[in-house]
Amino acid sequence: MEEKRDMEDKEYGEKKLYRIKQYRIWIGLLVKRLCRQPIYIVLAVMVPLAGYAVGILEGVGSGTALAAVCAEEGTWSDKIISLLSEQEADNALQFVYCDDSSEVERLVAAKEADCGFVISAQIEEKVRSGEWEGSITAYVTDASSITGIAKEQIAGVVFRLYSEACYQEYMGQISEEALTYAMRAYEEHLADDSTFAFRYLYDDSVSQMGSDMNVINDIDVNQAVFPIKGVFAVLIFIGGLCGMLEYERDKKEQRFLRLAPNVLTYLVDIWVPTLFLSVPVILCLWINDGIRFGGDLMPGRILTVWNGEMWWKQVGDLLLYQIIIVLYCVVLRVLLRTTEAIAAAIPILALGSLLCAPVIIRLGTYLPVFTILEKLFPVSFYLML
Repeated sequence: MEEKRDMEDKEYGEKKLYRIKQYRIWIGLLVKRLCRQPIYIVLAVMVPLAGYAVGILEGVGSGTALAAVCAEEGTWSDKIISLLSEQEADNALQFVYCDDSSEVERLVAAKEADCGFVISAQIEEKVRSGEWEGSITAYVTDASSITGIAKEQIAGVVFRLYSEACYQEYMGQISEEALTYAMRAYEEHLADDSTFAFRYLYDDSVSQMGSDMNVINDIDVNQAVFPIKGVFAVLIFIGGLCGMLEYERDKKEQRFLRLAPNVLTYLVDIWVPTLFLSVPVILCLWINDGIRFGGDLMPGRILTVWNGEMWWKQVGDLLLYQIIIVLYCVVLRVLLRTTEAIAAAIPILALGSLLCAPVIIRLGTYLPVFTILEKLFPVSFYLML
């Protein structure tokens, strides 16, 4: 009995290994097939070309942006201006410091500044008491494009001052010697990558106060837009949609009927094109970060721009995005039952991704309906990762 059981286990193991080998060969053949089809070659070539084109457009539009700031005379006013000035050295966003709120309003109304902020003189007291609502007034025109960045920088400065005050107050309860040592350590390690950081999440709502100017009494941080990453996500999405057409052809010709059931064939036919396009995408994202943060294409700099954790993060995001596309196409297959309908839907969904998802601009900031529409496209979920 034991010998028979061992034989059965051995045969089962051999069959399992044979099946895995078959699947590996199957996926390899699918990838080779993609390499011979013009549509996938075009998509693969478009990845570096699109990245280069978007990079040029970002460079052309990356001129200095101005934000007007008035820090009313108070205990934190000089510190706020000082900390904001420190951030301007390597930043495309520059701050113009005004003496009063009327000057801020004038600069924004005349569109000499992209946006403006008036920081209350009682900002410290309001933040300490937890009643900070209404302590910062923001002036935003319809053409403002860097408001979210400016708000985040100002919020970061205010939080830094608040955390420093709380830290000093807490350590001061121990002893004067401990306070001196603690403040020296605080200043030394504040920006040396040994401390933790915060991500601020606020409401995106904007209260309308006229057609030419919006006045917002609370700071909110708009969702970031990453054009290069968004364009790459659209190309991968198109590849997955084209995989639906591949399945229709395989099903008609009964190519893999003996190897796998139709459901598995459908999933694999969609997944393989997304995997195929994800390879040049991750390489282009890697090179792009090397250029942005290194300023050149030196091999040493490119190799070190991402550490192991960043590689795992990028690979994991792409794998999760591939799963999202596969599930999306499963739902789409239920709605679109014919090959003609699928083919007609591909350009519509691609265009909808570019317009509704936050690829080039987040339209939901201006029209609330787009905050709902962007959820209809998998590209939006990838950009949230």
